[in-house]
Amino acid sequence: MNRPAVILVMCGSSIATSSLAAVKIEDEARRRKVKVTVKKGKVSDTDVLIQTVHPDIIVATAQIKPREDVLVFSGVPLLTGIGQDKLYNDLFDAIAKMAD
Repeated sequence: MNRPAVILVMCGSSIATSSLAAVKIEDEARRRKVKVTVKKGKVSDTDVLIQTVHPDIIVATAQIKPREDVLVFSGVPLLTGIGQDKLYNDLFDAIAKMAD
């Protein structure tokens, strides 16, 4: 993918947990030398944010309905540390497989 992958990180209020998850994703992207643009938002605003942000991937730290139009990952491992490496591998593998 030549352009940065757009990742929308979502939580209940778009304050604490989405901020933590966003920083972790940005840090891991830098470590892997992968271009990403990370945006944050509230789960309650999902439909509007998909239309305005046009994310390639959503990482949600709160419950979110499955989507057919965008790939969704649970961001809970970024908060607990349990399964974090698997999430990173799955997330960045998905980005690597994306076409522009």
